[in-house]
Amino acid sequence: MTAESPITSLNPEEHEQVRQTIEMFEVITQANPHDTQSLEILKEAYSRLGQYDEMLTVSRRLADTYLELGQYSSALLEYESILQKQPDNAEIIAALGEVEQRLQTAQKEAAHAGAINLDFSKVVTDGGSIMATKKTQTADRGVPAMGANAAAVTAKLESSGDGNDALVRFLIQHRLVPEDVIMQALNSTRKKNKERTGQQAAVSLVDEIITRGSVNPEQLLCGILDRSKFAYIPLEYYEMDRQIVRMLPESLTLGRLIVPFDIISRTMMVALANPFDVEGKQAVQQLMDYNVQWHLASPAAIHKILADTYRY
Repeated sequence: MTAESPITSLNPEEHEQVRQTIEMFEVITQANPHDTQSLEILKEAYSRLGQYDEMLTVSRRLADTYLELGQYSSALLEYESILQKQPDNAEIIAALGEVEQRLQTAQKEAAHAGAINLDFSKVVTDGGSIMATKKTQTADRGVPAMGANAAAVTAKLESSGDGNDALVRFLIQHRLVPEDVIMQALNSTRKKNKERTGQQAAVSLVDEIITRGSVNPEQLLCGILDRSKFAYIPLEYYEMDRQIVRMLPESLTLGRLIVPFDIISRTMMVALANPFDVEGKQAVQQLMDYNVQWHLASPAAIHKILADTYRY
């Protein structure tokens, strides 16, 4: 494309990180073609490298996916953004016409059903995608919405499992890391976490495996994602709000490496270092009056966010 030039502000290390993100999310989106969030991340990564042809290819996949899922407003915006770059693209022009027609039909059906809500202090849904007005977004971000007694949930966490045994079984079953490395890392993780004091973040089993076994972090995470189909979020590229991180007690954030990183209407997006931490997940659901969307994240990225949030 001649209208735009590649982004040159990235240093070599950042360039390599974005390239690795692209490799990882190409795999994720091939395995989960309806994962629109991962497609959005992939599109942004191509844009950061100045690979605009690839970015538009992903944008088309994203638009088609939104259309297939019935999220017509999102599909419309995506097709329009492509048309701005390719004004003579007949396929996009035709797709725009189709999505506009579907959107109008959906709006008429909603109107006849009495489903149009003109009270914009409340949440509005659009074809399956969640939106919120400025008022509701502010309200959601301002006050933690506890759905249960925090002290009781925290006390229960102290005597519950941390999910590491399940993670060990998963790693051994799929032969992602040699068993002796895994067991040495598990023993070391347990010892360090038992000795953890004050505002100190827990040690991640994944991090211990990476350190002890000289395992490539990206390869290990890709292996877990490929076999488990968990969603992934590259938190190192995400603009964090410390207020949201602090909505969960430290027993979950520092103690379990579970970090809420965004809220969209009544959905809280939460990253965690161990997706097999069932007790931790249940505690979040009990404490927060939100729908929770879970994402696996790099333990190193979670540690950095916690360090920035709690200043340790």
